[in-house]
Order: sequence, then structure tokens, then C-alpha cells
Amino acid sequence: MKNKISVALCTYNGELYLREQLESILKQTHLPDEIIVCDDCSTDSTLEILDEFRKIFPIPFEIYLNKKNLGVSKNFERAISLCTGDIIVLSDQDDVWMLERIKKVIEVFDNKKDCSYVFSNAYVVNENLYQSGYTMWESISFNKRQRENFKKGFQLDILLKHYVVTGATMAFRSELKKNILPIPNIWFHDAWIALMGSIFGKGCFIDEPLIYYRQHNSQLIGGKKSSIVEKSMKSLSTGVYNYFIEKQRYGILNDRVFRLLGEINSKIQDKISFLVQRIKIYESSGLSGLPIITRELFNGRYFKYSNGLESAVKDFFVVFKNLISKILKRDRA
Repeated sequence: MKNKISVALCTYNGELYLREQLESILKQTHLPDEIIVCDDCSTDSTLEILDEFRKIFPIPFEIYLNKKNLGVSKNFERAISLCTGDIIVLSDQDDVWMLERIKKVIEVFDNKKDCSYVFSNAYVVNENLYQSGYTMWESISFNKRQRENFKKGFQLDILLKHYVVTGATMAFRSELKKNILPIPNIWFHDAWIALMGSIFGKGCFIDEPLIYYRQHNSQLIGGKKSSIVEKSMKSLSTGVYNYFIEKQRYGILNDRVFRLLGEINSKIQDKISFLVQRIKIYESSGLSGLPIITRELFNGRYFKYSNGLESAVKDFFVVFKNLISKILKRDRA
């Protein structure tokens, strides 16, 4: 039986690029069966553009206006909840789809009945759609080895290490809705759906770019490819607050999985335990954080859940900074 395809499109002040995205959906070789748009209180001409395309689309095109600004994740939550299709294809307002995006996504679902969600690579482009010379997977280091391991079933291991699924390239079966909704405020919707999809099903990827992922100044989360120096600077700027937030995120994930399955997921628990230890390093006094770093290196969790030696060296500098701070305080006393 043919799957019904829904597109969940979220908009917010998208007048600059929305037309190009809607045109690319309209030109798909396999049209969706419905488009569900949730607008997050736009104040520009976004609603006029949506109404213009609603009149020319040959399929149901429903526009829902939020009464208050929900933010990205909650806006997608609402759009997903309103979709009636068997397959839900996520859409940002500022990208451009290749003509066969939906067709190729549907082929995966048709051929792999155990696949609960699908994502693809993307060309990273500037605001004028000029290619930046790299793809999304290159920018997030989803390399060939990781892709092979993802296929072999180590999906949760990879997702607990870093986020590799971009929502703008994602589609999933509607059966996942009962597990992923509601989407917690603290989570990015795509990371949450991917994790839940791999815990309660199986993720599949299409090893080619199927969209042009647009980079521009008003973007909340981009696909910029960083140099080694930029990555190091970003890592150094990540403080204890970030680990508190991550610990909170994975605590929420852990609670949802336990509520749905009735059992603890040991890998999520282990990730939380690692985050607790990194928080202790930041809060340590003098050299008391060194044994924690040594222990986490030997048990391999720096490599499982962060950037290996790079992260350990970063934490060593935190311990050194804490020691200097302690000495200076003592000298002032």
C-alpha cells in the first residue's frame, strides 16, 4: 500500500528564502500528499508568501499560526503532531531540495521495512546558493568509518558521541510520534528524534546530498566547517555550564526511555556518568581533578563520548587553572 507523505514545514520571518524552498517542494518528482506549515509569529511577509503558494499547490496545504512564539523545537513538535501521513518529511524554510529528494527517501522506506527514520547528506551553500566546497557530513565529521559503523548497528554509540543527523535532511515513520512527542524544550528536535528513532527503531542514511543547506546570518544553527584551530577554540570555550545542560538533556532522555521501555539504557546512563565526572573536574580544587581525568582516559569514556585526548588535555588545563586560582587566593589571604 502506498505511503501517505506529509511535509512538516516550520516558518518564522522567512521572507528572504521561503519562495525558493516552496518552489523546490512543488517541483519534486514525487509530490507529497500534504504540507503542514506552522508559523511561529512571523512579522514579515512570510504569511503572504505561504498564502500565495497555498493557492497554487495541487495538494492540501495547511497553514497554522502559533498564538505565541514557541521556538524551533516546539514549533516542529506542533507541525509533526498535525501531520496525518505515514511518512513525515521535515523541512526548514530556507533550504532548497533537489528534485528527487522525496522519491529517494520513499524508496528507502519501501525497501527497508525496519527503517524508522532516514537522513541524507547536504551541500552547504551561502545565502545565494553558491556551494561552499564541502558537505554537511564533512562539517560535522560524519566520516566513512562512522557511516560504516552506523550501518552495522552502532547508531546509539555514534549519536551519544556527537550529533550527526541534520533535521533539514530527515524523514521518519509516523509510528515514532508516540515516542518522540512531546519534544523537550532543552533538546534540538533533530538530535532528539534521531536518538529516539535509534533506540526504538533503526536509522538509515542516503549517502548523497539531497538538499542545499543554506548558510546565512539569521540562522540559529549552521553547518559551517571549522578549522582545527576553530574547533580547538570552541572546545576551550565550552565551560561547566554546557556540561550541566548536557547532563540535564540526557537525564530527560533517560527518563523518557525508562518510562516507555520500563528499563534503564546502560549507554545513556554511562554518558550521564561521564558528564558528571567532567563537571567534577571543573569544580575540583587544586589537583584533585587529575585522578578523574586519568580514570576517564583508562575507561575510554573520553573517546566514547567526546573528542578523546583533545578533551582530556582541555580538562587538564582546567585543573591547572584551578590550581593557579587556588594559589593566588591563598597568597592574597
